[in-house]
Amino acid sequence: MAGALERRGYSVASDDVSDLTALTARYPWVLMTSTGIAGASTILFALFALRPALAVPGRGDALGAWLLAASLMGLDNLSDAFFRLDCRAADAGCSSSAAISSWHGKVHVIVAAAAAVATIAAPFFLTARMRRTDRWRDLARPTFFFGLVFLAILIGYAALGGKGGGYVQRAAIVLLSVGMVSLALRVRALARSPGVLLTTRS
Repeated sequence: MAGALERRGYSVASDDVSDLTALTARYPWVLMTSTGIAGASTILFALFALRPALAVPGRGDALGAWLLAASLMGLDNLSDAFFRLDCRAADAGCSSSAAISSWHGKVHVIVAAAAAVATIAAPFFLTARMRRTDRWRDLARPTFFFGLVFLAILIGYAALGGKGGGYVQRAAIVLLSVGMVSLALRVRALARSPGVLLTTRS
C-alpha cells in the first residue's frame, strides 16, 4: 500500500522498502507505523512467548529466540520507524552515500546489517534447540531448510541490487512472515496443551 501511494518515481521492482520511510517519502507514516508495530510485536513475542516455549531444563536460554528478537523482523523493523534514510533512490541526486549522510541514516544501515546477520543465524540456532525437545522436534528440519532458503534469497538480493532487488526483498519479507506465523502457531498450540511431556536429548 505504501508503495502504491508513494509513486513519484518509486519502483517496487528495484527500490528498497526502506525508501518508503525516507525523509523525502510522500507518506512515510504508513510504513513507519506498520513496521514499528510489527518490530515491537516480534521482539515481545520472541522474548516473552517463544523463549519460554523453547526452554529445555539444564540447557540455558534459547539463543535462537534472542536472535529472532534482533532480526530483520524484530529490531530492524522497530528501528526503521525511528532511524530514517535521508532520501530515496528515486530522488534526483540521491546516491547511496547521500541516503546515509546523517547520523540516523548511518544508524539505519548499521542496524540493518546487524539484524541481517541475526536473521541468518536464528534458524540454525532454533533448529539446534528444537532437536532437543519433543514439542518442537518436528519443526527442526523445516526450520533448517528455512534458513538455507532465506540465505539464498539474501544472496540473490545482494546480487540483483537495483535490477529486481525490490521484488526479492519483498519475497524475503513474505518468507520471514510465514516463518514467524509458524512459530506463533506452535507456541499457541503448546499454550493450549501445557500438560505435554517434555523430553530432551543429551
